[in-house]
Amino acid sequence: MALPLLNLKLHHTNPKLFADQLTRACHEIGFFLLEHDIPTSTGFSALSEARQFFSRPIEQKMTISYESDPSFRGYMQIGVENTEGKIDWREQIEYAAEYGWYHRRQHTQADTNSPFYHRLRATSNPWPDIVQPSLRPATMDYVTGVLGVADRLRDAMCLGLNVNANEVRHLFGNITKADDGQYVPADKNGDVPFWSMKMVSYPPVSADSTDSLQGVGAHADTNFLTLILQDPHSSGLQVQSVQDGKWIDVPPTPSNVLVCNVGELAEIWTKGYFLATPHRVMRQTSNCSRVSLPIFYNPTIDTKMQAMADIDLLSWTRKQHSQWRRQQNSLINSVGENSFKSLARSHPAVFAKQHSDLMILDDGRMKQI
Repeated sequence: MALPLLNLKLHHTNPKLFADQLTRACHEIGFFLLEHDIPTSTGFSALSEARQFFSRPIEQKMTISYESDPSFRGYMQIGVENTEGKIDWREQIEYAAEYGWYHRRQHTQADTNSPFYHRLRATSNPWPDIVQPSLRPATMDYVTGVLGVADRLRDAMCLGLNVNANEVRHLFGNITKADDGQYVPADKNGDVPFWSMKMVSYPPVSADSTDSLQGVGAHADTNFLTLILQDPHSSGLQVQSVQDGKWIDVPPTPSNVLVCNVGELAEIWTKGYFLATPHRVMRQTSNCSRVSLPIFYNPTIDTKMQAMADIDLLSWTRKQHSQWRRQQNSLINSVGENSFKSLARSHPAVFAKQHSDLMILDDGRMKQI
């Protein structure tokens, strides 16, 4: 079974038809390919900058290590991330929305009274400006383009589900670019969407290698919607079939195509009508690294996704559901809490070091010690 291919041009020429195609893909599979309108050069530059960074000596990469960052941002060596206790064989940089504007505001409430997930609101990302200053602008140009695509997909989802887009749009904040280059709320008292991203490099695998082939283990994303720019020359991404549980290979895709999938927050929002489909990455035999740039699109960090009232009126065409699911996994409707759950599970060493006052329960919820 191949993933459905959608074209964002149709969103402008025939919005209802595009919305129907999108809704069907999110309901029946939870994954789709999208021909987008971001300039090809934007994605090419971001991929090129990522490859250049990962080719640097480890000493340079470690200048932006995430090990001392309570927001889990920065460079991560191979071996520090896991999925359900098994090492993910990849190195990566983790970035997310910057909150310098937030920390400059006057607060009437003490930080000690803030929810624990506000620790993810870092003032800025650890950019490698000294060793590679070109990475920051190329990355943020790419992020801006993808967030614009995600906004349109969100509105199309609303149309397909017969939901007033204005009732959902405000949950995602509204951003504008400030003079210092940071993205800030367009409204004086507003917020920004809590996006995050990974710049990932999967090391090459020789035919006689005895290393694990797990690039990243089976999981479902905790966010609302994920949009991935793949390496156009190789893949390894696999999606689990709803019908029989078999793993479907996603082929390499050109830079004008994004691989998109539904996350847990969209599943919560639609009472399971949209499906947060499990997926994984298995490293393929090759003589070069594979680079991937997933962006995780979210509402604002304080948003709690409420289930739609009239979702039961929609036609349910998904016949079976034979997918892997983590046995103990709380679907938390809080954007901040569900995001923190994923990071704490995947990075136990940094979680223990930076958040010693918290304990993660088996189902992913946090408990104050």
